[in-house]
Amino acid sequence: MRRFLLVWHVLVVGISGGVVAQTPGPGLDTGDPEVLFDDNRTPTVSEAAALLRALADASPELHWMEIGTGDSGKPIHAAVLATGAAKNLDSPEALEAYLRARPKAMRLLVTNAIHPGEPDGVDASIAWIRDLLNDPAERPLLEELVVAIVPHYNNDGALVRTSCSRANQDGPEFYGFRGNARNLDLNRDFTKMDSRNAFAFVRLFRAMDPDVYIDTHTTNGADYVYPMTLITTQPDKAGQLGWFLRDVADPALYAAMENAGYPMAPYVSTRGETPESGIIGFLETPRYSTGYAVLYGTLSFVAEAHMLKPFPERVAATRALLGATGAWMVREGSAIRKVREDARKSLDFAAELPIRWELDPTDSIPLTFKGYVAEYVPSEVSGQPRLRYNRDEVWRGEVPFFNRYLPAATSRVPTSYWIPGAWREVIARIEAQGIPMYRLPVDSLATLEVTYIDAFTSPARPYEGHHVNRVDSMHRTVQRMQLYAGDVRVDTQGPWKRYLVETLEPDAHDSFFVWNFFDSVLQQKEGYSGYVFEDTAAELLDRDPVLRKAFEEARKQHPEWANDGAAALRWVYQHSPYMEASANRYPVYRTPVVR
Repeated sequence: MRRFLLVWHVLVVGISGGVVAQTPGPGLDTGDPEVLFDDNRTPTVSEAAALLRALADASPELHWMEIGTGDSGKPIHAAVLATGAAKNLDSPEALEAYLRARPKAMRLLVTNAIHPGEPDGVDASIAWIRDLLNDPAERPLLEELVVAIVPHYNNDGALVRTSCSRANQDGPEFYGFRGNARNLDLNRDFTKMDSRNAFAFVRLFRAMDPDVYIDTHTTNGADYVYPMTLITTQPDKAGQLGWFLRDVADPALYAAMENAGYPMAPYVSTRGETPESGIIGFLETPRYSTGYAVLYGTLSFVAEAHMLKPFPERVAATRALLGATGAWMVREGSAIRKVREDARKSLDFAAELPIRWELDPTDSIPLTFKGYVAEYVPSEVSGQPRLRYNRDEVWRGEVPFFNRYLPAATSRVPTSYWIPGAWREVIARIEAQGIPMYRLPVDSLATLEVTYIDAFTSPARPYEGHHVNRVDSMHRTVQRMQLYAGDVRVDTQGPWKRYLVETLEPDAHDSFFVWNFFDSVLQQKEGYSGYVFEDTAAELLDRDPVLRKAFEEARKQHPEWANDGAAALRWVYQHSPYMEASANRYPVYRTPVVR
């Protein structure tokens, strides 16, 4: 990999006891203003920012903007390559206005260091920016391509530089930490948006509406020959984009990487312990970066350079993929624009959408794969057999690739959703998407479709700050509902339709219900004293023959009630006027279909 000279005044930032200090920390530069990066060093946040600011000052095509902050309050920046701007594009809003004047320009968004221990994309992006500005072979791309690159998306985690948090990785010498300032994995945060980082990303994403999005990473897992693997947005859940990803985008990018000398394979998520067992396509639901981006019709990819390849090789492979993608976008610009437009038109007419998918374990295709021979030898630690890959022995053969996903649940798309104003955290996240909202001016009654959560499960241990819910059963009914001034109606017709359906339908993979935003409705607030309600229950059954008949049917279905009077009494209470109507009522209502 080429070395490049970076000249700037280095701001030294260290971390001690969680407090940011102006003192050197592990792997931080100590102040030499002329720094020659060797092949095993990645720049700090401030070093990368200083270089890119200097390049922007010297190049009218490069713009440096703040897009928001991380949870520590430190700014997140983007470098934007755009020609012909009348002035510096210093904000996402300025970029959005510029793009409106260049409707035919292709738009590529790249984020790096969402996991700062995987910094390959930081170096690769800087190298590509320099080439786009200076290399006569690359520079023509800028005439048709607008590129926005976030060098350090998880800027908080990038400040915590060590050499041991990625125990299985070959370089660089020092790198950042996976968690951000709140110890969140930001690549699980794109729908729940617990972090400020996510709000910053959405601001840039909205402004840009990228045709293609790349999120750069480094793998974990098996050992094999390939320096680069790729997660393409799972085609079966990508709607009308799916065929284009599978039949057009993937073949072009794989061929370009082969020609560049960096052969690529699908991300190696194995069925068993080694690749020979088969590879399973990754289902990136909307909590993940590319799973979020595809909700808006963006062709999305995760670059996963192989952890056990030396850092310079990983950077070079990532740089090759960025260049190959940019060149492909310019070459296929009209086809990309058309398939995105077709996808949006199809979405406009969609009355029902899938909201959950499951792998089809019976459907696979043969994938030619090159790996290292797996051996099992005695462990020097435990004495038990352990896996070891023999890099002196390469095998080539076909392995089954399982990448067909079938809809496991679908949802009818309502014309609109109603959200009571009390649920301000959810409203704020929808508002951040730029989705138009109608706020009710006065208290009103409306006939709406209401969902009740009948049964759900949650794990005992938290995951990313939440006890993730799973809907086991639910039912819907049409009711006359009281609405109040300030309650919100969100119409589904628009490019945000999939986003709304997949966040507001409670049984979707990454809905707001799944992420605990509505948990307080799952707790019944009132109850009864059994010895008092016994008399009330008897009176209810005596004067309501419909209730009596339902109770007798329930008793037949529950013979255990013969020895459990409390359970029988509870059934009567739950089916009586005394049972609070709001218990387990999901507080997002749907406009019912008029038949």
